[in-house]
Amino acid sequence: MAQNLSPLERMAAASIMAEAEGGPFSMQRDLRIIRVCLIVLTLVACLTIGVAAADLLAPTAVAVVLALVLAPASAGLEKLRIPAGVAALVVVVATVSVLVFAGLKFAPSVADVIKRGPVILHSVEAKLSPIRKQIAAVESASQQMSRGTAKTGGRIVPVVESSGVLYSLATTAPGILAKIIYVTVLTIFLLSTRRHYTNQLILLPRTYIGRLRMARICRDVKSRVSGYLFTLATINAGLTIVIAIAFRIAGIPHGLLWGVAYGLLNFVPIIGPTTAILSAAVYGLITGHTIVQMLLPPAILLGIDTVEAYLVQPWLLSRRIVVSPVAIFVVVATLVWMWGAYAAITAIPALILLHTVAMHVPSMQAFGMLLATEQVVPGIRRPR
Repeated sequence: MAQNLSPLERMAAASIMAEAEGGPFSMQRDLRIIRVCLIVLTLVACLTIGVAAADLLAPTAVAVVLALVLAPASAGLEKLRIPAGVAALVVVVATVSVLVFAGLKFAPSVADVIKRGPVILHSVEAKLSPIRKQIAAVESASQQMSRGTAKTGGRIVPVVESSGVLYSLATTAPGILAKIIYVTVLTIFLLSTRRHYTNQLILLPRTYIGRLRMARICRDVKSRVSGYLFTLATINAGLTIVIAIAFRIAGIPHGLLWGVAYGLLNFVPIIGPTTAILSAAVYGLITGHTIVQMLLPPAILLGIDTVEAYLVQPWLLSRRIVVSPVAIFVVVATLVWMWGAYAAITAIPALILLHTVAMHVPSMQAFGMLLATEQVVPGIRRPR
């Protein structure tokens, strides 16, 4: 019988025999490969959509994080029998007013720093000249970077076009204002309708077990993400005051500006505090006349950051920060690449949200364990 078959028929018969011998194991392997390919394709598609729709997704993510930060304050006003819409409007308007007032107050200081840009650059170049003379490689690199400078009076003075800076500010201001309005309005809507959407999410599954799981996910997300952000905002407000007082005692100008800058940058894990400390080191190099004066600003920020990172945050946030530093760093770098530096404040909330959902869904618990730290997460079982 087999001799009467054509070569193509023999190949088909051999493949059928191989599949019959493999049985369900071969099919399970194929399904596993297909599932992995689908996960990779979904991840690539999400990254592509995130980059393409950055102008919409980044402000939306910031509005969601801001709503989670202000949720405890809005809930406190609602306990006083104030309607949810009015409470959300009061909280958001008060927050935006404080931020606008702070921006207007520190605008002259920032403008003064921008105005003194050529003098600052020349001061840095003069203080780094001994190092440049000793290291030839650094000298050659700095010569390539210093193209576009003009020699006047035997000194190299960087050419800074103020009109270009003003033009860039004038062109970007409308876009920034539109994003601020969008974030403000969306935050008000999210705060006023958060209970309604929470109930709708709980009712999405059709089974009792699914609804119970969704209710637990909403509860844990509210307690961890919102509690983390509100506690971190309180810590950063305290850091602003401490840094301003420390800089005032040390005789360093613009202490309150440094405190506010550090408090805002501290919302971005790892990258934010490091950027503030490095900026303080550059500032000390510019303004200091002795080694002590040069090292004092970064030393103050480094000491405060050490106390806050190793004592204050573990004491107040140990039950809420459940994701590993590696995952935090990767997500922060990805968000900075996709949406810009200001969107990096959504890194830890997104990771906590993802970890909470993964630990409640049985098929995702292995992935949730990869994101978690070595601490036992209270209220969530580890998979056997």
